[in-house]
Amino acid sequence: MRKWMLGAVLGGVTLTAGQAAADSNSWVTMGVGAQYSFVSSGVSENPNAAGHQYGLVSRLKLLRFLGVEGVAQLDQDPKTQEERHLSPRYQLAAMLNLVPTDYFNLFLAAGTGAYEAGDLFDLNGRSTSFHGGPGLEVYFGDHVAVGGDVRFRMPGPHYLKEAVKRELAPEPVEDMVGLQVWQANFTVSYYL
Repeated sequence: MRKWMLGAVLGGVTLTAGQAAADSNSWVTMGVGAQYSFVSSGVSENPNAAGHQYGLVSRLKLLRFLGVEGVAQLDQDPKTQEERHLSPRYQLAAMLNLVPTDYFNLFLAAGTGAYEAGDLFDLNGRSTSFHGGPGLEVYFGDHVAVGGDVRFRMPGPHYLKEAVKRELAPEPVEDMVGLQVWQANFTVSYYL
């Protein structure tokens, strides 16, 4: 039900958004594109912790200073997704555009990630993780933007509770919380 509602809202916004450019002052601007991610969890003992992912990204800018981002990663090895808790397949983030000029956009993004889509909306979900960090988009013409960002990642409460219960977790909890757990993204978007 949630997936259907999210699809309906994003589809409605796409159909009702007026002609807009990536650097415009319009009320609503929507962009779609591709993303390459390198994920490093900082846990060297786990070979599945870091990896490369490719995905689809959609960004919706509202009132020039606010935004929402949705990402669906096309995982290179979906069978190991549950082992790589901090490189989620789906991500949803709120964006605060700090410096939205006609040539570039400096932003902060924060949100949730999960390897099960339903956990994006469940803060205590089995596969939920959290991320946040700075980013930059540079505009080329009216519609194309190239950007990069770094997101620092942290597992959700469900994972932390389970790790404490196991006592001898294969990945100590302290290794999964800190600035050594990050993700770098490179994005190319086309704004409608």
